[in-house]
Amino acid sequence: MMLSVVNISIVNIALPAMAKDLDSDVGSVGWVVTGFLVTQATLLPVAGRAGDLYGRRRVFVAGTLVLCVTSLLCAVAWSVGSLITFRILQGVGASVMAPTAFSYAAELFAPAERAQALGVLGGIMGLAPVLALNLAGVLVAGFGWRSVFLFTPVLGALVLAGAMLILMETPRRPRVRFDLPGAALAAVGLFGVLVALSRGEAWGWTSAAVIGSGLVGACSLAAFVVREQIAVAPMIDLSLFRLRSLTTANLAAAASSAALFGMLILLPFYFTAIRGFGPVALAMAITPIAGSFMLISPISGRLVSRGVVGSSRLATLGFGVSALGAVWMALAADRQSYWAVLPGMIAMAAGLAAATSPVTLTAISEVPLERLGVASSLPNISRYTGAALGVAATGAVLYSALPAGVGQSEGLVGPAARVAVAEGFRSAAILAAAFLLVAALCASRMPRQASRRADVVVNP
Repeated sequence: MMLSVVNISIVNIALPAMAKDLDSDVGSVGWVVTGFLVTQATLLPVAGRAGDLYGRRRVFVAGTLVLCVTSLLCAVAWSVGSLITFRILQGVGASVMAPTAFSYAAELFAPAERAQALGVLGGIMGLAPVLALNLAGVLVAGFGWRSVFLFTPVLGALVLAGAMLILMETPRRPRVRFDLPGAALAAVGLFGVLVALSRGEAWGWTSAAVIGSGLVGACSLAAFVVREQIAVAPMIDLSLFRLRSLTTANLAAAASSAALFGMLILLPFYFTAIRGFGPVALAMAITPIAGSFMLISPISGRLVSRGVVGSSRLATLGFGVSALGAVWMALAADRQSYWAVLPGMIAMAAGLAAATSPVTLTAISEVPLERLGVASSLPNISRYTGAALGVAATGAVLYSALPAGVGQSEGLVGPAARVAVAEGFRSAAILAAAFLLVAALCASRMPRQASRRADVVVNP
């Protein structure tokens, strides 16, 4: 899980260095992020269904190998085109990890342990983007941008060894056919929508490329719905969305991810513009967010698994605290001080960490075992879709307040520009708080006792 999520944002700090070294502009190099994110999110349901049918360990090992090999290729890329191509192939490998990890956690742990196991995974999902910024800050400053791609093969070798020695294989289902037309329509649909959301700010929301991508994506998703209703063995059983647990939890995941990823993109720019932080200082500045996830997510899972608090109540409370943290950051933005913003950062991260485990547990609590792989990919699709929306929306709000010539690659800006940066950041933080209130509303509608289901196979 950490490998798949770290690779989304580990390149963010390295983008300006990539653009300079490969003789490209930051806008074009932005596809290094977009290509990976969109590909991974697009193939999540395909990978989840493949694990259901052909064995999760087999699919997991294959995906990890692809991710490691393509990471090495990224490190030796000779042009921006080759780097983007290898990043897209990285996304193919990374797409198998989240649905496999969540499926194993749900299938192999007893009910008393399942929420805690999912809490650990949830903590990693929140920790990984922040860890990526920490790693990137140190690596780019000390060894150059190519070094950010060498983290994955090193850790990936340990993951592969663990998978071969520890993971048990799940049964294959050779008589069930893979729904190839459904997979293709889902992939095209998600790809089109995510490209439109991710590149809307760069290309212009009214540009032909954005409108065309959005329309192709929407039409493909509509065709996918029709296809799944008539398919003998559909890739995604649409009747799953009749489960209130699945629907409300996925909506909460999307809204909360919009807030989290939006702020993770803007906080480094804010601290760089108003305080002049370099890569290492940025890594240290964001570390408290990682600490909050590491500390609170496992505790949250333990509280749910022991019945101390219901999943709906804890998630609603967590999102509420997180929204208050975003409001604090908005109110403190004008002070242009790291220490003034820090309490809001910690509150936002702590609330999200508390909510992640109960949301994930609820999303898959009523799903049949034979659909667990594809169903466990849905919260992650929701998170990545929400992340693309959040980054686009908060970025648009921030940049609309900036004077001409001030962009994301700037360092410390002048006094007048700092005021504009603070105003834009305040508006973006308020928007993040609104996303979190939507997440809290969705969480309040989740079934209260979803975590108590006890009919999932226990690891023998």
